Amino acid sequence: MNGGLIIVEGNIGAGKSTFAKTLAESLHGEYFAEPDEKTNPYLADYYDEYAGKIPPAGYAFKMQMHLLSRRYRAQKHAQSQIRDLGRGFVVMDRSYYGDVCFARVQHQIGLFDDRDYETYLCHHTDMKVHLEPPAMAIFLETTPEVSRDRISKRMSENAGRRIESDISLDYLHSLDVEIHKLAKSLDGKTIVRRLDWNEDKSPLDIQAKCNEIAAELALEEKSVYDFWTGTDGIGA
Repeated sequence: MNGGLIIVEGNIGAGKSTFAKTLAESLHGEYFAEPDEKTNPYLADYYDEYAGKIPPAGYAFKMQMHLLSRRYRAQKHAQSQIRDLGRGFVVMDRSYYGDVCFARVQHQIGLFDDRDYETYLCHHTDMKVHLEPPAMAIFLETTPEVSRDRISKRMSENAGRRIESDISLDYLHSLDVEIHKLAKSLDGKTIVRRLDWNEDKSPLDIQAKCNEIAAELALEEKSVYDFWTGTDGIGA
C-alpha cells in the first residue's frame, strides 16, 4: 500500500501525539494534530463546567459539536489529499470516529441530556456517509490509571494542558470502555492494531514500532481503495 489515512486513538495521556508524529515521519507522510484549547473556543469553559467551577451552561454540547465539525473537516481534507491528489499517507491524532467516544461519556455523566445526545448522533450519522474508513486504525492501549499518571506528569513538566488537571479517574475509565467499543466496531472494516502502551517508551522504542508499522503497510497488498466501502457501523 502506497498511501492511506492512518488514525491513532487512545485515552487522554496515552501518548498519541508523539506516536502519530513519529509514524507520519516513518511513512514520509503528513501529520494532522488533534484540536486543542488554542483552536477550540469552548474547551476551557467545558473543563470549568465539568469541574463544577462554573454553573452548567451547555458547554459540553457546544464543545463536542465544534470538535465533531473540525474532525470531520480534517478527515475530509485528508481524504482529498490521499484520494484525489495521491499524496501518500496522512496520520491523524484522533479522528472523527473517536469523537463519538467522548459524546457517549458526556451523556453518561449527565453533561449531555437525551436531546443533546440524539442531536449529536444525528449529525455524526449524517456526516459518516461522506467519509471513507481509514486504511489502518492504531489504538494505544493504557489503563486509566496509567493515563492519569501521564496527565499528572505532563502537568508537572508544564508540557500538558492546564485544563486537563481536573479529569477524574472515573472519566478516564468511562472513556476507556468507549474506546474499546470503537476498536471492536472498526475490526473487520479496516486494519486494526491494538498496542499495549502502558510502559513508558523511549523515542527509540517509538521509532522502532513506527518503522515496523511502516514496513507492514509497505507489504500490504490491498489498495487503499479496498477499504473505502462498507462504512455502516463504524464509530456508531
